[in-house]
Amino acid sequence: MSIDFLYPDYEVVRNRDRCIACKVCARQCSNEVHSYDEGLGMMVADDSKCVNCHRCVSLCPTRALKIVKTDHTFKENSNWRGDTIAEIYRQAGTGGVLLSSMGNPREFPVYWDKLLINASQVTNPSIDPLREPMETRVFLGKKPDGIERSADGRIIPNLSPQIELAVPVMFSAMSYGSISYNAHASLARAAESLGICYNTG
Repeated sequence: MSIDFLYPDYEVVRNRDRCIACKVCARQCSNEVHSYDEGLGMMVADDSKCVNCHRCVSLCPTRALKIVKTDHTFKENSNWRGDTIAEIYRQAGTGGVLLSSMGNPREFPVYWDKLLINASQVTNPSIDPLREPMETRVFLGKKPDGIERSADGRIIPNLSPQIELAVPVMFSAMSYGSISYNAHASLARAAESLGICYNTG
C-alpha cells in the first residue's frame, strides 16, 4: 500500500458553543470544506480541502470559526526541510509541478535585483569600442521544421505570422481595473517606443 497521506496545511477550528449550525460556511465555501453531519447533528470540516482563504471566518455570524496553520512537522535535517518533503510527496502523487497564484509563500531571493549590468556592453551599438554590435531582435511564432526550396533553388517563404520584438522583453498582461486607464496608455506608448509588445490580459 502506498503512503500518500499528507497532513493538511491548515486546520479549521470550530467553537461548538458558538456554532448555531446555520450552514453559512457550507454555502459560502467554494472548496466544500464544511458540511453538516446528520448523524452527529453538527457542522464538520474537511481540513484537507482548506486553502486558508478565510471566507468562512469572515461570514460566520457568530464568529465560531478560525483557521490555524498546522503544527504537524517532519523529521528534518540540513538537506531536507519539511516543506520540501511535502512538495515531493505532492508532485509524486499528482504527476505535476505545483503552482500558486499571488506570489510565492517561500522566502526565495529576488535575483534580478542582484544583477549588475554593464551599460557599455548592453547598448546597441556598443559604447565600448572593443565590443561588436549585438543583435537583440527576437521573433515569436511557429518555426518551420526545415527549409523548403523551389525548383530553381529559391527559399519558399512559408513562415507563419511572426511577432518581432526589438529586445526580448514584454510587459506582463494586466487587465483593465487592476491598473488605471492612464497606466495602460503609458505602458502601450512605452512598448511602441521600445519596439516590443504589450497586452491587456
